[in-house]
Amino acid sequence: MGPVRAKSSDSKGKKSSSKGSGKKSFDKKPSSKATKTSKPYAKPTTKVTTAEAKKAEAKKAEPVGSRAQQQKKQRSDRQQQSSGGDLKIEARKLWEQLRRGDLDADVRRTHMAAMMELIGGRIKEITLKHDMSRVVQTCIKHGSAEQRAVISGELAGAEIELAKSMYGRHILLRLLKHCPAARARIIAALSGHVRRLVRHKDAAAVVDECYSVYANAAQRWALAAEFYGGECAVMGAHVTSVDAILAESPQRRAGVVAALKASAAPLLEKGTVQHGVVHRVLLDLVRLSDGADRRAAIEALHTLAVEMVHTRDGAHCAMLCLLHGSPKDRKALVRSFRPFVRKMALDEHAHAVLIGALDCVDDTVLVAKTLLADAAALADDLLPDTHGRRVLLYALAGRSPHYVGQDALAVLRAGDAVRAATSKKDPATRRRELAAAAGPPLVAWAERHAAAAVFEPLPSQAVAETLVRAPCDKRRAWDAVLGLVSHDISPGHVLLHPVANRVVATCILAGHAPVRAAAADAAPPFEGNPPFAADVLAALAESGQLLPAAAAGAFPVRALLEVPATADRTRELLAPHVAALEAKAAGNATVAAIVALLK
Repeated sequence: MGPVRAKSSDSKGKKSSSKGSGKKSFDKKPSSKATKTSKPYAKPTTKVTTAEAKKAEAKKAEPVGSRAQQQKKQRSDRQQQSSGGDLKIEARKLWEQLRRGDLDADVRRTHMAAMMELIGGRIKEITLKHDMSRVVQTCIKHGSAEQRAVISGELAGAEIELAKSMYGRHILLRLLKHCPAARARIIAALSGHVRRLVRHKDAAAVVDECYSVYANAAQRWALAAEFYGGECAVMGAHVTSVDAILAESPQRRAGVVAALKASAAPLLEKGTVQHGVVHRVLLDLVRLSDGADRRAAIEALHTLAVEMVHTRDGAHCAMLCLLHGSPKDRKALVRSFRPFVRKMALDEHAHAVLIGALDCVDDTVLVAKTLLADAAALADDLLPDTHGRRVLLYALAGRSPHYVGQDALAVLRAGDAVRAATSKKDPATRRRELAAAAGPPLVAWAERHAAAAVFEPLPSQAVAETLVRAPCDKRRAWDAVLGLVSHDISPGHVLLHPVANRVVATCILAGHAPVRAAAADAAPPFEGNPPFAADVLAALAESGQLLPAAAAGAFPVRALLEVPATADRTRELLAPHVAALEAKAAGNATVAAIVALLK
């Protein structure tokens, strides 16, 4: 036993000597043989705590593949573990095929049938997720009427929840677009909740789409009625506006205005004025209120009105703010419009707001330096545009029905009494000052572009109005047009072109044609114009093109016979050729009219 103890003592000594050397036993890697023969119940000598060993273990645990592949696998694992995970995975696979734009119609129908069989009965529970919302949207887009009706039916009753969902709102928008049968139900579901929904960032888009695009007059009133008070909200279906209510019960006006103020206050405070239903509320608030209430509403809209002008009601509201506002209000509104002159001038409704500013603001210097100067600098973009040209041409032609739309003209005329009370400047003086500011840049534009613009429908109107009404020297601009008159008569000649001949005829008849009742508000021609008729007659006589122009049925030749300044000389030059012209009169009404004037 002694040797045994000595052996044991030696082994202990060896262990102690290893400790004394400062080298720990676990710093040495165990041999593979020792690892294989280690017992499961033995002390875990292979577990280490050093940083290198932990890094090695973490590296072994890392998944194989790129980061995107790892994330895809993690998403797939999460979906499988979630409720309906298998359904979502299968639906996404089908969706990848169904959404392709080059898919054959028969194949698409097959995929749609498989998709509806897969998600049918569970549509409501999957619509609020991002990926499945896209799936349902695609089904609505590509499905048949019956399949859309199934989807719509399953979502019935969840309209408010969907409208307030970041992803669900897109499903409602798709149903509004592709499923007409669901529109009335969606609008009815939203009615009564609009005051709350219009302040919600996601639901507001659905409300605005319903109101501005798909609702009829009765449905629009149903969406807006709660803003006017509880009594208005429960009126019968025959009511479509607050005016109908006040016509029946004028005593309700004070209550309606109070309700409008209470409804509009949080919207104005937070600047939530981008939506059509809000524009209607603010329009009626400005229109129906008076005194301090109206002044407070206008003051609150100083910087917000520019965000409303893209709709009919919003533009009308902004025009009333200009009309009823004080000089300080008008100045603030005009300055808020300046950064957006181009966008407003080209807009279907907003251009009327710029016209309203030109029509009622007394500070024409401010208007000329801000609105008119910026608009004139954009003449190349505005004058060929249906709406853009109206802003610049109003400065020359005034309330001409050719350039001011009927809706805007009605608002301007209805506000004449208010303008007389709120504006100190005479309308004729304001018109002259605006024309003086807009004339020179428009004449400069005409000098550069008249030779080509007279042949274009909209720019030609700008050329004609500039030549007739601009209160400045326009000799060079007129010479650019007159140079085209002496060319040889051909089908594309300026006197025969269906657009260009109107420019020449308008200049000839300026100041001589009778004023129509509809154009009574239009500005008169400038008194210092060049002798348009005499210049045209001289150019035709010198080039020998008067007779060919008359024989071709040029309307400006008829105009020369109607203007007193040139009628006798034109008749004298054409009288020897009456017989030749009569031969041409059979198939041309203008030639026949020329012959009648000669006789």
